[in-house]
Amino acid sequence: MRYGCHPLSLLAGLGLLLTACNGEPSAPNAATSGGAPADRASEVALSEPVFMTITVKGMHCEGCEGAICDKVGKIAGVTTVKASHAEERVEVQAPTELRPAIVAAITKLGYKIGE
Repeated sequence: MRYGCHPLSLLAGLGLLLTACNGEPSAPNAATSGGAPADRASEVALSEPVFMTITVKGMHCEGCEGAICDKVGKIAGVTTVKASHAEERVEVQAPTELRPAIVAAITKLGYKIGE
């Protein structure tokens, strides 16, 4: 099975950096970069990451896969993202409570969520 991106998780200092689809580390966000104490006080504990498969309509190429991987990979708590335009699906490892945010990120890019 071939996917357009295979991000690897890297532990860097105190933060978790995700490799974006183009192979470059994505920018750390406040939740993973040791932000100010006020930022940490507002964080809520997330459940253990699980694998989710989301059917996505409208991906036509590896560029589409990359756009989705980049956007979803920046969501705090997402550990892996794999997209396949040929199979019309995105596989994500993240806590289940992040599914609405993941779906929203994909639809904001202009793609449709299938059933």
